[in-house]
Amino acid sequence: MKVAKNIDSLNQLKSFALNLSKCLKGNEVILLKGDLAAGKTTFTRFLVSAVDPEAEDQVSSPTFSVMNEYETLRFPVYHIDLYRVKDFDFSDVLGHGLVVVEWAEKMIDVDDYPVIFIDIKIVNENKRVFNIETRNADYLKECLK
Repeated sequence: MKVAKNIDSLNQLKSFALNLSKCLKGNEVILLKGDLAAGKTTFTRFLVSAVDPEAEDQVSSPTFSVMNEYETLRFPVYHIDLYRVKDFDFSDVLGHGLVVVEWAEKMIDVDDYPVIFIDIKIVNENKRVFNIETRNADYLKECLK
């Protein structure tokens, strides 16, 4: 399934993250691609907050730590940044929680898991287009409308 969502404000981004979170089971892989300042970390912060409002303040960019783990009420969230990484072993996290990967153009094979690929295009300072494609995740259709 492919969907394009126009996001014109932080409130729209927060609403999109909230809607998506309602369908997540906690075993998905979300692959985020986009230029610097496209909104990858902001989207992740809103998504984690939608899963567990108490965890929102914990979310920060894992650029230098490579991976941040957030314990939420529903499932663990593994937030990974591949910007400075050539190789990363995903075996400890895949299937054990929601995995959100920034700079996913460097991603490895995750065919055995539900995948949500989001390519974020910057239109202007306030507008983004989220091009979303899913694989092994038909149950997400309602939450991506």
